[in-house]
Amino acid sequence: MTTQIKIKDLLTVYRIDSTVNRDINHVRLPKIMNYVNSYDSYPGIFFPSIMCVYSGNPIQDFNVNRLELVVPEESHLIVIDGQHRIKSLESFINSKKIAAERKEKVLNSDLTLQLYFGLSQDDMKNLFADINSNSVKVSMSLVTAYDTREVLNILVQELYEVSSSLQSLGIEFSKSKLMRPKNINFITSVRLKKFISLLLFNKKQLSLKEEKHIKNHYDQILSFLERFFYFFTSFLPNNPGDVLKYVLGHEAVQNALAISLHKQIIDYSDELNWAMDWEDKIENIINIDWSVNNSEWNSLLIKARANTASEFYSIDIKDEKNVTDRIQYLLNH
Repeated sequence: MTTQIKIKDLLTVYRIDSTVNRDINHVRLPKIMNYVNSYDSYPGIFFPSIMCVYSGNPIQDFNVNRLELVVPEESHLIVIDGQHRIKSLESFINSKKIAAERKEKVLNSDLTLQLYFGLSQDDMKNLFADINSNSVKVSMSLVTAYDTREVLNILVQELYEVSSSLQSLGIEFSKSKLMRPKNINFITSVRLKKFISLLLFNKKQLSLKEEKHIKNHYDQILSFLERFFYFFTSFLPNNPGDVLKYVLGHEAVQNALAISLHKQIIDYSDELNWAMDWEDKIENIINIDWSVNNSEWNSLLIKARANTASEFYSIDIKDEKNVTDRIQYLLNH
């Protein structure tokens, strides 16, 4: 049965069977709670259907006149998929930081419920395993393209539209990972968000204060980034995402380059400022040999897809600090 259930009813009748589900990862709950709390922002929020197994007798408990399944006190909805969503909703309702009227709106909201009947314990375990083995997550690049709640998503989209230089680099919006060496796009939209965050604030994840700063100075920052990528692109070799030729296509190098350029041209305390002569400061990029044959990179290179036709040299993301030190040295010498 696929139906609708009010959140207040679900929180009353659900049960989690530890023999079927994995343990709750409490680190995940605050992020889901924040998502729930954004319900009144455009375009609202979306929860996939909660999947449960009914422990009672559906023939006895189904009210034919009202066309409803009436769950008696001794019966439960045993959760197969959605335990973190449910626990986050529960934490949201119990939070002292959330206003009562917001809690009431959430409690009276409807969720889609996919309900199974007559499953044995082994059936439930197998269903749980199938769901978690075969489900496909939405590409974070698609999230970047369509979710307008995050200001960086909007910024990346608009920057790409106005910057022919950025377009020439090759930005992958449909996938979260680049299949090297075949894909020679420079960067994914997700990694571009991180690059911009590191360039402006030297942080991979922005705080609410920094997001607000971007919103308050959006036009100036967009204009700066358009000009930045005009110069930045002109100082890079052609097809910098070609990892058979250059190290520039690796995330560790891109992050390290953004961090290094931040230290060269950006000042951020309470206000975001860039150096008057920042164009001259980043011109030193052109003097760096980004080739995989450059001995400067030898100690950082590792073989990926070794002994195959697709073998290439890569740089581990764990070496980001070492790459940053190397790039800063090369920029200053």
